[in-house]
Amino acid sequence: MKSFDKPEAAGEKGRLGRAPHVLSMFIAVLLATVMWYAVSVRDRLEAQVEVNIDYYGIPSNLVVTDGLVSKLTVRLRGPETLLRSIPRERLTEGIDLSDIKKGETIVPLGRDELGPAFRAFEVVDIQPPRIVIHADTVLERSVPVQAKEESPLHNDALTVENLSVSPATVILRGPEQVINTITRLPLTIKLDPKAAGTTVQQTITLDTPSLVTANPPSVRVRYTITSGRTVVSRHCTIKVDSDADHHYTVTPHELTVLVEVPEALAKNSKYLQGMAVSVLPPGMEVGETRQVKLRFRLPEGMTLLNPANDDVKVTRTK
Repeated sequence: MKSFDKPEAAGEKGRLGRAPHVLSMFIAVLLATVMWYAVSVRDRLEAQVEVNIDYYGIPSNLVVTDGLVSKLTVRLRGPETLLRSIPRERLTEGIDLSDIKKGETIVPLGRDELGPAFRAFEVVDIQPPRIVIHADTVLERSVPVQAKEESPLHNDALTVENLSVSPATVILRGPEQVINTITRLPLTIKLDPKAAGTTVQQTITLDTPSLVTANPPSVRVRYTITSGRTVVSRHCTIKVDSDADHHYTVTPHELTVLVEVPEALAKNSKYLQGMAVSVLPPGMEVGETRQVKLRFRLPEGMTLLNPANDDVKVTRTK
């Protein structure tokens, strides 16, 4: 009898052991279903995000002249939990332009152009839905550099000799339609009126049209300003920089200084009258006197040599 009782007892224990296991599986499935519902079904919302664009694959023989946009506006629909988890400040997608041709190419922007970060959502709208790319053939051309002097003074105030530009020609690279219109590259040399009688050497970066690059990008310029400079004496009235200037007196109220100017402007009254001496009074009580620093305004090319006083007395009278 005992040999028949043991198998029955073992089977009962097996059934009891399987019951908790089945219950655990049921609970796990139930939780997974609840989580799926919460994430995929419940609280589906719409959101609008901005996506930055990086372009790649542009053929080496072409240059894009117009049509590139920096951002897309994408409207998405999906679970609230996932929508809120999108790192919006870092959304960037790449657009392949390897199939563009010279002239106009329409590049559609749809769900397929968006990366895996958007596959969990329904893409409701993309703006713009397409971009129109304009491209031109890349052309290289050697052109001379044409130097032009620009003086801040009157045309005849500064004279320049032995002007040289190195290299004298550069290679321009850019859209064929633009390069074909360039026969020479202008170079503006801004003269320093205080460099009279000296030889100037400087490196100047070339100014090229949009989408055009120069090789080399800068040139070396050398020139000599042969016009001289001379010293003249100027007698100036010290003015008060205030709307209520009649409320102040300045001691002394006049000043004589020596200035150095280009020789061609030493007798030019309009140029010399561009010099002004003034004071800016601080907050003062009536009857109060203070030492105030002089302020000099000099026209371009003029150098102050010996200010007679660093400051003057300012008195408030009213």
